[in-house]
Amino acid sequence: MMNIHGRRISRLVITGAAALAFTVAPTVLLNGTTAQPQAQPCYNGVVPGNPYVKSCSLPGPQNKIRGSAPDANAIIACKDWPGCLSWYINGP
Repeated sequence: MMNIHGRRISRLVITGAAALAFTVAPTVLLNGTTAQPQAQPCYNGVVPGNPYVKSCSLPGPQNKIRGSAPDANAIIACKDWPGCLSWYINGP
């Protein structure tokens, strides 16, 4: 059998749980429908050694033609990488 102190404690626990539910539930319901961030189609900056990564900050080639002059992204990305710029210019 539960005595008076047991009933009082159970009422406090139930009241606390109800108050917590009323406090947390609106936050969960309102924040649950936010849109997730989407991946960018380009990279901010330059990836060293990889001139093929599309850069958001530097203009890339509109139509890359084999043997044509490299774009700024390729020049910066291939800095201090032997053969990188040559592969980029003469490659596919």
